[in-house]
Amino acid sequence: MQPVFDRAFAAHRDGRLDDAERDYRATLDHDPSHVDALHLLGVLRHQQGQHAEAAALVRRAVDLRPEDAALQLNLGNALKALGQIDAAIEQFRNALTLAPTFPMAHYNLGNAYASMGRHEDAADAFERSLRLQPNDASSHNNLGNALHALGRHADAIASFRRALELRPGHAGALNNMGMSLNALDRPEEAMPCFEAALAAEPRFVAAHFNLANTFDATGRHAQAVASFEAALRLQPNLPPAIYGMGNALAAIGRAEQALPYLERAVGLDPQFALAWLALGTAHQALGAHAAAVRALDQALRLRPDLASAHMNRALAWLAMRDFERGLPEYEWRLQTVAEPAIQTLPRWHGESIDKHTLLIHAEQGLGDTLQFVRFVPLAALRAARVVLEVQPQLLPLIAPVAQAWRVSLIAQGQPSPAADLQIPLLSLPLALGTTYETIAARTPYLNVPPSYSRKWRGSLGGQAKRKIGLAWSGRIQRNETRTMPLAALEPLFALDGIDWIVLQPDLSAEERAALDTHPRAATIHRFDDRIGDFADTAAIVERLDAVVSIDTSIAHLAGALRKPLWLMLPFAADWRWFDGDSRSPWYPGATLVRQPQPGAWEEVVEVVANELRHA
Repeated sequence: MQPVFDRAFAAHRDGRLDDAERDYRATLDHDPSHVDALHLLGVLRHQQGQHAEAAALVRRAVDLRPEDAALQLNLGNALKALGQIDAAIEQFRNALTLAPTFPMAHYNLGNAYASMGRHEDAADAFERSLRLQPNDASSHNNLGNALHALGRHADAIASFRRALELRPGHAGALNNMGMSLNALDRPEEAMPCFEAALAAEPRFVAAHFNLANTFDATGRHAQAVASFEAALRLQPNLPPAIYGMGNALAAIGRAEQALPYLERAVGLDPQFALAWLALGTAHQALGAHAAAVRALDQALRLRPDLASAHMNRALAWLAMRDFERGLPEYEWRLQTVAEPAIQTLPRWHGESIDKHTLLIHAEQGLGDTLQFVRFVPLAALRAARVVLEVQPQLLPLIAPVAQAWRVSLIAQGQPSPAADLQIPLLSLPLALGTTYETIAARTPYLNVPPSYSRKWRGSLGGQAKRKIGLAWSGRIQRNETRTMPLAALEPLFALDGIDWIVLQPDLSAEERAALDTHPRAATIHRFDDRIGDFADTAAIVERLDAVVSIDTSIAHLAGALRKPLWLMLPFAADWRWFDGDSRSPWYPGATLVRQPQPGAWEEVVEVVANELRHA
């Protein structure tokens, strides 16, 4: 029957598997102990994905010829394909006992170790393989993967580079090198690697996915969307890509389009806590706070310590005026930022401390300090002494009221005086037992220092009957919705009888040029570098008839001074503006004008312009 076996082997070599199988079986019908026929029929069935039958056939061959390392190797391959990794490793070791210089046995042993997460052992096996076949690109690539898993990213990159020298255009090595470059925070070098991998292999799902993630991580969310779409065309039910697509859409303000992706992500993988978090965040961006809470609850059932989910749930509860649940949960914000050294002092929880000194320290932004400083005199009633630490820009403005409250005032960055307890400023409402109904709403609670009033006397200029302050942009952060383009303000500038006083000190060169050349430039006034701190801004606001502002520190300053304020809010506004109302319990002199849908600043400005026109 040897001619039949030889014919089978030739057909197998040529890829004619059906012919090869027929003749291997004919050989075995004649001689059931034909080792080579058993072995190669097992290899063929392994190639066809019939791994259990492959393992049984090759094991019969091994039992007949146990000293053959190649048989041990291929039995290991079949067992590995069946998920029997420990048994596969035993066979690869058997092969190496029989043939210590068998490079494929070292290589396959490395792959088996890698599949178990035994990356040190995998790296050792690949290095042994490479000592025997130093020009094998696959061994260099897989060694790089093991080194990457061990956190040795620079060494991994060297292995990938060698793989690419040996096999230019090796898509796997290009993709893997991009991942290691990302791990070293070198995304600008990683992206060309993923792109080159895709040029070599356009249907490489992992490279599309990794490129999309890199775009997303570097703020190129629109490009990330396109790459996630490419990955999902090839593998529609890949939960990480579906999740990434939802995140990228949300990041470019398309939360409504993000929702179906995020809902699908949690449907495919209900244990995906970060997808539940993203789903809750997308609901928040659409003002659907109850739906947000449900999604965030699920994220926290899966990961109870997920600080960002706690934080977002707090914001949702607070936006719904639920201070009882929202304020305690809001303390999780302190877990999402680096805690200052001041946190080493014991925490104050609102109890009477008539023999102790309390240190209250500002946190977050300038507007937060301006808003929550109203609670300081209430805290001072419960302590023997209070020290208030604020941002240096606010020190001259707050100093007079701090003196009236008998509170010592220091600037952030100065040495802190001795204190017994501490509390972050935005935790005061919790410590004081504040509810929505008991918000400390008395305004004004800040006053302009007399020296600043004198400094700005007669400085506003202009001939119009009304002088109105204006701020349209604050600090720009990721996903920032609290800023609008200067061009959106045209309906305001078109109003007659108003001098506009620009209150924001930071303008771009483009904004300065646009204001300088504006057809109504004579009614638009700037002070630029003359505004040194917030006491300067307060002195300007004091002389105005009103302020029009987006949600920034300027708005809080106007509210604290009880200046008439038109506050222009995004569709899903910050929690402190709550839902729906046009009035604010924080600032009785404010009128809240909300976007009717995300991004609709034109409608907001038209409402404000109309109200000013008839005021």
